[in-house]
Amino acid sequence: MVRLRSEGAVKLPGAKRFRLQTGDDGDWELSVFLPSDELRDSRTLMPTLYVLDASHTFVVTAQVVSTLLSFSLGQLQPFAVVGLDRCANNAAEFAARRVRDLTPTVFVPPHFEGKSSFGTGGGEATLDLIEEVIAPRLEQRLPLDPGQRGLAGISLGGLLACWSAVTRPGSFTRYMAVSPSLWWDDHLLLDDVRAGALPGAGADNHVYLAAGEMEDDPARSWPRVPDELIEQFRDLKLVTDTRRFADKLRVLGWNRVTFDVIAGASHATVWPAAMLRGVIALYGTSPV
Repeated sequence: MVRLRSEGAVKLPGAKRFRLQTGDDGDWELSVFLPSDELRDSRTLMPTLYVLDASHTFVVTAQVVSTLLSFSLGQLQPFAVVGLDRCANNAAEFAARRVRDLTPTVFVPPHFEGKSSFGTGGGEATLDLIEEVIAPRLEQRLPLDPGQRGLAGISLGGLLACWSAVTRPGSFTRYMAVSPSLWWDDHLLLDDVRAGALPGAGADNHVYLAAGEMEDDPARSWPRVPDELIEQFRDLKLVTDTRRFADKLRVLGWNRVTFDVIAGASHATVWPAAMLRGVIALYGTSPV
C-alpha cells in the first residue's frame, strides 16, 4: 500500500534562527545561514552579508548562495547570510515598524500617509543596532569575521544600504542595494547641495547596485499597477536614480562600483536575479 505521511516542515540546511530582545521597543528575529563545512575552510572566519527585510529576502538569498557555492568550482568566497526582521503582532504593525526602521531621515511622502504610525527616520538606530549589538553577538558565537561585514537590501532596505555606504563607509566593506528608494526625502542622497558633504569611500569597499528594467515606468510593472495609482508613482524613476547614485559614488572615490539593469524585471520581481548577480560581483573570486 502506498501511503503519504507528513514529516513536518521543510528546513533550510545550514540555517538557524535567533531572537534578539531589545527591550521596550520590541524584538528582532535573526535568520542565519552558514555554508556547510564541506564548502568552506573551517579554520578561517567567514564574511557576513546582513540582509534587511528578511521575510522577503532571506530564504531565497540563502538558497541561492548555497547552490552557487556547490557549483562555483571554488570561485565564490564562502560567506554567511544573516536576515533581519522586526518581530510584530500583525502585518500592519510590521509594515509601520519597517518604514521607521529602514528610513534614514524624518519624512512622510504622500503614499505613506497612514502607514507610518511608528514614525520615520529610525535607520540610524537600525545601523547602530547591527554594528554595535547584532554583529558582535553573532561573531562571538559563530565563525564570522568582524572585518568583513556586508549590508544588503531592496527598496527601503536598499535605501538604508546606500545611506550607510556614504555616511558610514567604514562600517561595512560590501554593499548590495537593489531598487533602492532614492526618491526618499526629495532625493536627499542625490542632492549635491543637501548631501554634498558626504565622506568618501575606503579603497577596499565594494558596492553592487541594480534596478529592474521596468522600474522607470509604473505602467509597465508586474503586477499591473491600478490606473488610479499610476500617476501617484509616475515620478518614481528607480533605474535613473540608481544609475545617478552609481555615478555619485564614483565621484566620491568608490573604485569598485557595479550597476546592473535587470532585463524584464519590475519592483516585485527584481530581487532574485539582482541578488544572484550581486553575490557573484561581491564575493566571486578568480579561478583557482
